[in-house]
Amino acid sequence: QSMTVEPMLNAVVGDLRPALLLLLGAVVLVLLIACANVANLLLSRAADRQKEMALRMAVGGNRSRLIRQLLTESVLLSFLGGLIGIALGYAGVRGLVASLPANLPRADEIGVDGQVLLFTAVVAVLTGLVFGMAPAWKVSNADVNETLKENGRGTATPGQHRLRNTLVIAEISLALILLVGAGLLLRSFFRVIEADAGVRTAGVLAVNLPMPESRYAKPETRVALAEQLLEKLKATAGVRSAALTFPLFGGNQNSFNVEGRPEPPPGQRPSTDVTRVTPDYFTTMGLRVLEGRTVEATDRADTPPVCVIDETFAKTYWPGESAIGKRVKFGNLNDAEPPWMQVVGVVAHVKNYGVDQASRVEIYLPFYQRPASTPTILVETGGDPASLTSSVREAVRSLDPSLPIFAVRTLDEVVAQQMAPRRLAVMLISVFASVALLLAAIGIYGVMSYAVTLRTTEIGIRMALGAKRDDISKMVLRFGVKMSFIGVAVGLLASFGLARTMAGLLFQTSVTDPPTFSIVPLLLMAVALVACYVPARRATRVDPLVALRSE
Repeated sequence: QSMTVEPMLNAVVGDLRPALLLLLGAVVLVLLIACANVANLLLSRAADRQKEMALRMAVGGNRSRLIRQLLTESVLLSFLGGLIGIALGYAGVRGLVASLPANLPRADEIGVDGQVLLFTAVVAVLTGLVFGMAPAWKVSNADVNETLKENGRGTATPGQHRLRNTLVIAEISLALILLVGAGLLLRSFFRVIEADAGVRTAGVLAVNLPMPESRYAKPETRVALAEQLLEKLKATAGVRSAALTFPLFGGNQNSFNVEGRPEPPPGQRPSTDVTRVTPDYFTTMGLRVLEGRTVEATDRADTPPVCVIDETFAKTYWPGESAIGKRVKFGNLNDAEPPWMQVVGVVAHVKNYGVDQASRVEIYLPFYQRPASTPTILVETGGDPASLTSSVREAVRSLDPSLPIFAVRTLDEVVAQQMAPRRLAVMLISVFASVALLLAAIGIYGVMSYAVTLRTTEIGIRMALGAKRDDISKMVLRFGVKMSFIGVAVGLLASFGLARTMAGLLFQTSVTDPPTFSIVPLLLMAVALVACYVPARRATRVDPLVALRSE
């Protein structure tokens, strides 16, 4: 015998940890994009208020007091934004928890608590301080005399222009990274939906049936109940086939030996999924029989032990030859000497743990030879399987009124529950990517709009000298497209690195998936053009006389 030891936390959330870390990264990227927008806003405000700050300093204002004032304003704005975010967070978390799958580990612990509130407050304050420092420092270091000599609106230095442009490029890059990640997960999710698990799930109802040891301790009593129950179910209107299985979709493993091969030492034996089924199981589940026969009603405790294996088992241990007639035995079934079981059939492989999860080889045992005490009833119909619930309950009650049934669900619901964590990850990162795209569009619009405002006089002079409206529009759009192109190029390079870290979360999707890496940049460029269009259109409406008179 052997065992594997691992921390309980890893056992509970191990499979979800990569997805949760990816979502945490998405949240950080959205936060950075929002911070870049805040910094751009503060830079624009600082440029507009240069004269005001110069006047304060000219009449004796202290530079450190001006910095404190500007930092206080930026922290207050960030804190107020944090309060609004908390209010939205309460509503969002409630909706999220309500939509979570039942099998998501520690879902009941999700909520807005003291730690979340403290974290939000700290992030809000730090955001205000860090992203308010650069504008405050720029304004406080401005030349008072030169600033007061300038006419018209507040102006921005070349350094401020470069900083704003850099922030917008960073926004576009971060948004592209998120969009690529969401695109890869979405493509992978659709591949999972389209993949074949090896069984039919449509139209099949699953119901758990416990057989108490107090009344069904002997194997023959379980077999008798199973036979009578299946006979009643098959006679029910609308039922095409019925079977019992234990367990449903894997979860019961055992080590085994193959006849003719050296017996490996304890702890190194291969393991297999073991499923006990009644004869009609393969018809009910739509499993393809590739060779030999399946389980039959004559396979009983008093007949030689037999088994049916899946094609992966056959190809692994008897490649290039027939598996029929070969023998295997389990390493431990509480028998003094586990019996050899003859392989009588080979069926298609089934992905018991989801099409995107690794699965073992599988052995099917006749239920009537080794009856389980907690089987699952499977009923297949051409209509709505949920409509058969009352029929199954009545059939069980007619045989033993004290027997309960529970975990009534369709196989489509079982599969949907298996896919729920992946669906949740795709949904959340898609939401974050959409928010990132919106924030990036707002950032581009803000910078372009402010640039047009600062260049009003220049645009007026150009138009007075004969520049056409189309030329002005192209000039503004060219600047926006240039920033967008640089941001997309930087984001693409970073996205290739991100995709490699996501390889374990993808299913039948390349980390360099061509559709994703071509459509996403085009989408972002299109959004950037739309964000640039409004400022460009406004630039063409500048009246040269008004623009020049304002000076």
